[in-house]
Amino acid sequence: MLSSPATSDTRDASSEASWIARTADAVIEHAKQTGATKLVCASGISPSGDIHLGNLREAMTAHLVAEELLSRGLDAIHHHSWDDYDRFRKVPAGVPKQWAEHVGKPLASVPDPAGEFESYALRHMTRFTDALERLGVRMREVRQSAAYPAGSYNSQVRVALDRRGEIFDILETFQTEGRHETPVEERRAAYYPYKPYCEVCGKDSTDVTGWDGTTVTYTCRCGHGGGHSLSDGSHPSGKLVWKVDWPMRWAFEGVQFEPAGEDHHAPTSSFASGRIIIQALYDAEAPSTAVYSFVRPAGGGGKLSSSAGGAATPDTILEILEPPMVRWLYARRLPSNGFTIDLSPSAIVRLYDEWDRYSAKVAAGQASPVETHLHELCVRTHVGAVEQSARPVSFRLLSALVDITAGNTAQIARLLREQLTAEGTDQDLPETDGALLAELEPRLGNAIRYTESLPEGERTIVRTNFNADAWSGLDTATRDGVALLVDRMGENWTLSDLTTMVYAVPKLMVGLPADAEPTPELKKQQRTFFKALYQLLVSRDTGPRLPTLLLSLGSDRARMLLTPN
Repeated sequence: MLSSPATSDTRDASSEASWIARTADAVIEHAKQTGATKLVCASGISPSGDIHLGNLREAMTAHLVAEELLSRGLDAIHHHSWDDYDRFRKVPAGVPKQWAEHVGKPLASVPDPAGEFESYALRHMTRFTDALERLGVRMREVRQSAAYPAGSYNSQVRVALDRRGEIFDILETFQTEGRHETPVEERRAAYYPYKPYCEVCGKDSTDVTGWDGTTVTYTCRCGHGGGHSLSDGSHPSGKLVWKVDWPMRWAFEGVQFEPAGEDHHAPTSSFASGRIIIQALYDAEAPSTAVYSFVRPAGGGGKLSSSAGGAATPDTILEILEPPMVRWLYARRLPSNGFTIDLSPSAIVRLYDEWDRYSAKVAAGQASPVETHLHELCVRTHVGAVEQSARPVSFRLLSALVDITAGNTAQIARLLREQLTAEGTDQDLPETDGALLAELEPRLGNAIRYTESLPEGERTIVRTNFNADAWSGLDTATRDGVALLVDRMGENWTLSDLTTMVYAVPKLMVGLPADAEPTPELKKQQRTFFKALYQLLVSRDTGPRLPTLLLSLGSDRARMLLTPN
């Protein structure tokens, strides 16, 4: 029987536990009831196309629960099945139409359209596992395209074929009455829970014609008739149908926990029938589970789909979000709560702001036990820290610096030093710009890619000459204000001095002292003045913070753009 070691986590019973901790508790209890000593947390994905952020919920849920169990000192593992022995069902968007000739073959046998990987399946699997590596997810991976042909499941498949009538009867109770025109007795006699792949055409366009306890025979629509052995040591070409395959693998791997989507947990769906089949055929219990809801793209009504193509994938989101933030998207929500992936520019900036506030709250010791626990799961796994910036500078500031410098890292380092000095947070800055830039990764790279992805209308393009058209539209008071700003541009070209100057001029324009408290009228005056400056500098009504923008331009260029010829 399983028991927690003395060093395991002992939370205050009066404090609320995270969903991850509660799920881990349920897994431990399930293992005690089944007598398991190893806690296998399973996930499985069919690489039928882009493995998207919806699929990531499957893997991340199993991973987070396994990490919680490992943190308690228990013998746990995240076991992941690649269902690359599933059939290629249809040609996804972006794949050449001629790939229709491969429909019906195992995904692992379909060529990679780009010719870069050994198969279509491996292309998508590699992209996903590379992203998981950055996310800190470590799994024991099994490819079904290797396990089935190797004969790993031969004895389990023989059980299913020997008891095919019993399986049919179980599945029949989950089917809608009146769905079939063929009499139930006729369907039962013809039923086999196994689908061979034809040894000639390589497709599953087959019908089983016989089973003698060792050999399965079949006919194929290509005209071939054949068969293969399922004896121990043989290498078959075929697999169990999904509703039998899944519970078979639960028993084979000793799975104690596996999350599944809402569709698999419907009353007549595969998890419900699997509970019965695993007991009836393999004398084992279905795993503990968590029902997860779907992840949806912003602006879309349906769940993300691999075969639809074009879905947001983990590797693409890691282009703009730090790995702990991606983990946080999944850890902070109950699996049963669906959520939307919004990758719009404003949403990305808000998400960074929220993550930074959350991290600061934890670092200051002001977070609740649950918040602290979830944060730890986001930034660290049993193999070490998850990749994140050593110096998490505001993404809002960093992306603005990238924007106004066109990604010039030397200028970014100079401007950032100015900013951190002005904030009084420069005490531990490294001496060299190279070391400073290294501390900003991966956030700096994310900010560069984020800025490059912005629509042209949202990029800051500094003018190369004086904007005479904008100047002609300014009233006399605003022109005088611009002239006053230029006149006050001194030799101390620092962010602090520029900030003081930019906010002082609108006050001086209406006869107030530079340190006057802001009023609604004064704020309106400032907005009008700032709009004029933006038009003169970047031909837009808004842009990055003016002090930062001016600092990036330098005194000579700023004077040129603000002074009429």
